[in-house]
Amino acid sequence: MSEKDGKTEKPTPKKLRDARKKGELAKSQEFNSAISFAAFVLLAVALSTFILQYGCAFLSKALATPFDVTGLENNLNTIGLQAIIYVFRLAGPFLGIAFVVAFISNIIQTGFFISAEPLKFKFSRLDPISGMKNIFSKKALFNLVKNLVKLCLIGYVAYRSFEKSAYYVINAGSVGTEKLFFIVVELVQEISTNLAMMLFVLGIADYIFQKYDYKKNLSMTKQEIKEEFKQMEGDQQVKSQRKQKYRQMTRQMLKDVETATVVITNPTHLAIAIAYDKKKHQVPIVVAKGADYMAEIIKERAKAFDVPTMENKPVARAMYQTVEAGQPIPMELYEAIAEMIAIIYQMNEIKKNKI
Repeated sequence: MSEKDGKTEKPTPKKLRDARKKGELAKSQEFNSAISFAAFVLLAVALSTFILQYGCAFLSKALATPFDVTGLENNLNTIGLQAIIYVFRLAGPFLGIAFVVAFISNIIQTGFFISAEPLKFKFSRLDPISGMKNIFSKKALFNLVKNLVKLCLIGYVAYRSFEKSAYYVINAGSVGTEKLFFIVVELVQEISTNLAMMLFVLGIADYIFQKYDYKKNLSMTKQEIKEEFKQMEGDQQVKSQRKQKYRQMTRQMLKDVETATVVITNPTHLAIAIAYDKKKHQVPIVVAKGADYMAEIIKERAKAFDVPTMENKPVARAMYQTVEAGQPIPMELYEAIAEMIAIIYQMNEIKKNKI
């Protein structure tokens, strides 16, 4: 289908990343089921003695306790609690290992990945026409055939395993109750082990197919690759233009420091250059501002052109947070800035008189 559509090229790393962000990953549920079933069988075999001993102890205790209908309603809570504790003690290891194995099997297939995208509500999922198409799609038909084949293989493996032990099962009546139990356990273990191995092989095969189908569905046409390359190239051009514009603004801002009346500092982290000329400006203008490294450059530039520097932490912080280069100072700072400019004018007058 992909070749008919002209999608003959492998998906690019960008398309794979975009699909991953959307929660679209190559994953096989058959592989997860196979791993979980194999872990269950191994755990059941390992804990078979514990299950037998604990089960027999619980059963013996239950049968040994005389059953008294009188006042039964008052003991239901105790009886129910004991039953729940018993079930959890038996099922607890299996539930815990099932959770861990399911988590690990997903990690093996997709790596550690969390995405909320598949959980988002989409109206397209409620479309009955799309739903019918999915039910009768080639993928649904393939899954149906796959499950039928798996069911047949499970039946065949179970039959072959049972066939080997048929003689012992048929003649179980003559071996006694104690040996009968172990014969049944051994038969279940053999069938479960064979099924686990078969499901594991099918799970690996299904994972390989899902990986292939995933990349095939994401395959691209040559035109799509060209468009993606142009888009990425355009993004690089935009970034380059932004960097160039920022450099130009920085150069212009540093050049404007030459015309500043005063530079207000934090004193080490911030520097704000303010210019005020009665003939040009109605109010003082911020011509440059910077933090850390840029603040040091502004201060060096001011020193090189004999622009006075004054320390005022509150004003410097307020100016840096509220005013951009090229904007007038805010009204609430008029008085503070006016006092500093007045001091600068006084200092300049003193210098002139000394000369």
